Amino acid sequence: MKRGCFLNIFKIVDRANIELLVMESIKEDRAFTDITTQMCVPEEVEGVANIIAKENGVLSGIQIAEVVLQNFGVYVVEYFAEDGENIKEGNRLAKVKGKLRGMLSAERTILNFIQHLSGIATYTQKFVKIVEKYNVKILDTRKTTPGLRTLEKYAVLCGGGINHRFDLYDQIMIKDNHLSFMKDDFTVIQRMKNKYPDKKIIVEVKDIEDIEKILNYPVDRILLDNMTPENVEKSIKLINGRCEIEISGNIDEKNIELYAQKYPDFISIGKITHSAKALDISMKVENV
Repeated sequence: MKRGCFLNIFKIVDRANIELLVMESIKEDRAFTDITTQMCVPEEVEGVANIIAKENGVLSGIQIAEVVLQNFGVYVVEYFAEDGENIKEGNRLAKVKGKLRGMLSAERTILNFIQHLSGIATYTQKFVKIVEKYNVKILDTRKTTPGLRTLEKYAVLCGGGINHRFDLYDQIMIKDNHLSFMKDDFTVIQRMKNKYPDKKIIVEVKDIEDIEKILNYPVDRILLDNMTPENVEKSIKLINGRCEIEISGNIDEKNIELYAQKYPDFISIGKITHSAKALDISMKVENV
């Protein structure tokens, strides 16, 4: 998939799963028993509202609005922006119409999804732009909000990043705790390849001394974890194109370019999903 292109969430994330997540969020908010709105707004009143960006960023999750609203007798009249699009403060993103009660009761659920996912997309794009001149790809991780992984990884795509493994069966990743238990017995790599020939094998490395030993086995990628830029450079020279190279560990906006300048294939960043700030987006009801 082309990074940074406009995306349709329903072509990437199963709509039935989105509907389940939405319904759980509606129940959590007890939005069908919104006592304030029910006392303030007569049931028959119709209304129109606009979803509006209150700051610049990258849009993600806008179509979730229709999934939420379908439960409240409200529908989206028109979308003015697409997921993956750079939006500016004041931009109108969507127009909705229907029962005013439903609109007000659904508002927070809609905005929680769009703000959260757009925040991830925006933060991802920030890293992507820093490293793109080095042809380095930004990966996400499994450091996601429980239950929201598919949506958060979709948001990473909207920001121009690439999805790492989705779950523990997706790829084989041998990490420090595995190696500690195995006492650095790398022969397991060959056994893994024999048992799961179609699975990519990634091995985490903290010490340069281990690289040559690992390269005696069929690894697809070496993950250089928590290394200094100097040790990353030494490791990349030692690997010398024999497998893919990924860098991870304590990488942020201030130091990522130092690592990108060493020309790894990938840099994986947990922060883009677990520490992204929600993008400020609001819903404004037109005069009724």
